[in-house]
Amino acid sequence: MSAVTDNIFFLVFAGTGGAFLLVIAFIALHMRNQNHLLQEREMAQEKEIEHQKNLLSTVIRSQEAERKRIGQDLHDDVGAALSRLRLKVDMFNAADITPMDFKAFAQSCKQEIDHIVTDVRHISHNLSPPRLALFGLNAALEDLTDVIPRSGLKLLLDNQAMDTIGHLDLTIATALYRIFEELIQNTIKHAAASSIRINIYTEAGKLVLGYADDGIGLNSADPKKAGMGMQNMESRLSMINATYRLGEADQRGFSIHITCPLAL
Repeated sequence: MSAVTDNIFFLVFAGTGGAFLLVIAFIALHMRNQNHLLQEREMAQEKEIEHQKNLLSTVIRSQEAERKRIGQDLHDDVGAALSRLRLKVDMFNAADITPMDFKAFAQSCKQEIDHIVTDVRHISHNLSPPRLALFGLNAALEDLTDVIPRSGLKLLLDNQAMDTIGHLDLTIATALYRIFEELIQNTIKHAAASSIRINIYTEAGKLVLGYADDGIGLNSADPKKAGMGMQNMESRLSMINATYRLGEADQRGFSIHITCPLAL
């Protein structure tokens, strides 16, 4: 009887010890998984912070590049024209010229002033397209897409959301306009494409914009330029809470789908 009791006691003790070890092992495994998840979360946060830093750096570089371009345009175009006009005025001597010469001088000065006005208007248009503010994104896109056929490319435009994008907030409309502007210019300059396809529609309360060309795609382009361009677009999209999805890497050409939430 004592032996049976001892065996039972031993089995209970062994079972309790085994259960205790299983609990310890489960707790250790759980803690390990929690630590692993925590590390992954921290790594994801660090990557997101680094990504946001890169976007901010891209915005700053983009702004500086734009300021440099504007300064160069003002110096080369407006500054040079004003210098020519100043030189003409300095060389003018009313006592030594005939009325016909004066008329020619006045006409030359008017032409120079008209040239300056045109340059200033061009620079102002680049900064903020007037049709965008006056007539909305539809009209601005019409102007922007006009350059596509003139460049020798075929344009396929399917805009099923004219009423929606015609009432977009100016900040959103400007961001989308600049993105389309950069996409079109990149295709014309670098893609060696023959056609561009643009689709605009609404889906599930969101505005969807699709852009595609049949050029060489991102893989064959200059990686530095492609990366900077995508970062510029991503920084603009992040400011309006929009997202994007690139086409498959192995497909012909370049494509991007942009989804922009619409205010209710």
